[in-house]
Amino acid sequence: MVTAEIPPRPGACPNCGGDRLTPVRRVRVSKARVAAELAHCSDCDFLFLAEPTWLDVAYEESFYGDTGYVDRNLHASRLLRLLLVIGRLGRFGPSEPGCDLGTGLGMLPRLLRDHGFDFHGTDAYAAMELIRPFCGPPGDGAIGCKTAFEVIEHVPSTPDFLRDEVGATPLFVFSTLMRREGEIPGPDWWYYAFGNGQHISFHSRRSFQVAMGRAGMDPAWLVCIDGPVHQRALHLIAPDARWRRAFRVAGALVNRGLDGLLLPWLEPLVGLRTRIIPDHTIAMERLRSAAERQPCP
Repeated sequence: MVTAEIPPRPGACPNCGGDRLTPVRRVRVSKARVAAELAHCSDCDFLFLAEPTWLDVAYEESFYGDTGYVDRNLHASRLLRLLLVIGRLGRFGPSEPGCDLGTGLGMLPRLLRDHGFDFHGTDAYAAMELIRPFCGPPGDGAIGCKTAFEVIEHVPSTPDFLRDEVGATPLFVFSTLMRREGEIPGPDWWYYAFGNGQHISFHSRRSFQVAMGRAGMDPAWLVCIDGPVHQRALHLIAPDARWRRAFRVAGALVNRGLDGLLLPWLEPLVGLRTRIIPDHTIAMERLRSAAERQPCP
């Protein structure tokens, strides 16, 4: 299902194109303390910061000391490992490589590669130190799985992101903290993170499904589950109902810590082997090649 991109009208909702916008409050965002308008769309229930002109300032430091970064990536890697193993056991898992969008330091794809999965990472604002030399999409072929953890709230237009970055990928796993429908959190809600200025889009399930529809996706493809700390934090988009069932099962098992009992014998069973030494060899070969290309002093 493909739809033509419809640019929003000036002053229209960037999520649905509607014009029933209500100003919520004026706030100061980023270290530059730029004045911004927090607005709510009554048509689709999208809550957002309008006209984010401060993003260059917000991303001057791509990693600002996110205190949940390590724990979140460890949990995400466990969830994805179990989910993808279930897919392989059920013979509906992707044989193509995966790509983590907005990967930051690259911790998630590094953890997945360490356990045998062919994952890469992309990020327009970060050096991706942990995933070198596997930065960038994995070749020109099909990508079986894409992920985007703590990315959706950074995106000005979710329909454009889903259309352009996710597209027809058969499996998309992501995280963002979704509001209850109709809820407008108070000014002290921690997820706003106004002082950093990178969070600009705050979805409910309803607003996100509207974005999916505008991107040409069936809203029924969305599954939302609770994370280990926050409700409505982990999500999947998949046309195949088997993936949606597997995601619910994997989430329940990981949240109970049972993946630690299952993965050590399930991963070898489906043919997964660590990529630590092969990746080290590739990295050393690239460094050696780069050194050989340098002129002698």
